[in-house]
Amino acid sequence: MKISARNQIAGTVKSIKKGPVSTEVVINIGGGHEMVSSITTHSAESLKLKEGSKVYAVVKASEVMVAVD
Repeated sequence: MKISARNQIAGTVKSIKKGPVSTEVVINIGGGHEMVSSITTHSAESLKLKEGSKVYAVVKASEVMVAVD
C-alpha cells in the first residue's frame, strides 16, 4: 500500500458500532491509547472490518479543532 498521508498508525479494531449510514470504529493503538474513526457503513463492510482486525489509522488533516463551553 502506498499513500501520501504521513500519519499512519498501526492498530487493532477494538469495537465496531454499525449504524444505517455511518459506523464508529475504535482502534487500539497500543500503550493504553485508542483512536476513533467514523466511516460509512458501506466502507466498513467493504473492508470486512471485525474486532481484532489489523488496521491502520491514516490521518491527513489541515486542522484539528477543540472546543469547550
